[in-house]
Amino acid sequence: MLKTKQWISAAVMVIAPWPALAQAPSDLGKHLADGYARPAVAKLAEQADHLQQALKTWCDSSGQADVKGVQQAFAGTMQAWAGVEFLRFGPLVQGNRYEKLAFWPDTRGVMQRQVRALLAAADPAAVAPGALASRSVAMQGLPALEYVLYDTPGLVKSAPGKDTPYACSYAVAVAGNVAAVSDELQQAWSPEGEFGRQFTAPAAGNDLYRTQQEVAAEAIKALSTGLQFARDVKLLPVLGDSAQAARAQRAAFWRSGSTVPMLAANIKGMRAFYDAGAYRYPKGEEWIGASLTGELDRAAEVLDTVDEPLQQLLADGAGWQRLALVGLILKNAKDIVDQNFAPALGVTIGFNALDGD
Repeated sequence: MLKTKQWISAAVMVIAPWPALAQAPSDLGKHLADGYARPAVAKLAEQADHLQQALKTWCDSSGQADVKGVQQAFAGTMQAWAGVEFLRFGPLVQGNRYEKLAFWPDTRGVMQRQVRALLAAADPAAVAPGALASRSVAMQGLPALEYVLYDTPGLVKSAPGKDTPYACSYAVAVAGNVAAVSDELQQAWSPEGEFGRQFTAPAAGNDLYRTQQEVAAEAIKALSTGLQFARDVKLLPVLGDSAQAARAQRAAFWRSGSTVPMLAANIKGMRAFYDAGAYRYPKGEEWIGASLTGELDRAAEVLDTVDEPLQQLLADGAGWQRLALVGLILKNAKDIVDQNFAPALGVTIGFNALDGD
């Protein structure tokens, strides 16, 4: 199977030769940036900064402070990341920012091996301010932070003390790195950032976006690949062919119990990103937008009903069926994007390297 990092970049979108049926606003980029992307990356930066401060306070107290503050800050950061991760273009893919924030999937266990080695070495230089930025991306982001906080025993279970000062310092360093990368994203998307300026005001002389049609193509690609990633990479490998074949440990962020809430937040983010585009359809074609948003809402609603741990959910036949239903809904949503929404805007989606895999 082609690796995820390869197929994401292989999803190609080109301008179709036929006229568009639907209309995007003449300032589509500004709608998408101001209506969704900028607030979303600002929230991530804010939550990541809060997480770093919460971890520092807790670690400095040697675990005497309430661990719930750390858990809540971590959950808030994960939710914020879920709303940003499908914006897999521009600033998020430059400088390996995506991998620095979330090195996943990690089928070979690279993160776990590298973090264990780092903790065993306990090198103070590795956790100095800014030092992680030059290390392996597998040790820099949210999966590594979840591992040190929630694995067995994990800091949130054992509490920092005389035996775990280095692990706590590493956790604070990772949170600081996530905050720094998130700040870079926020700056890049801002009106002062070069990407933010070109995305919101495409022009013939731009390097990135010359027309609103190119902006529309980028937005549709983000939705199409985001939906495919959610279903084919996050969900299906976890489900397997049956409840007996399901494997919770294949899921993203299973240790902290974040898998289902993050998937719901991811889908809600894509719904809000679509809404921000304020697309208009001619009479008789309005069903496209209604169907797409309806499918996204259905998927999120099913996930919002889940309140049991993932392992327990997968072991239960009815629970497994609920997640399988989400997979079918996500496929329907992607089909609408690819076969109806994209052509309606005069855009066609090229071959994706994951198709037929």
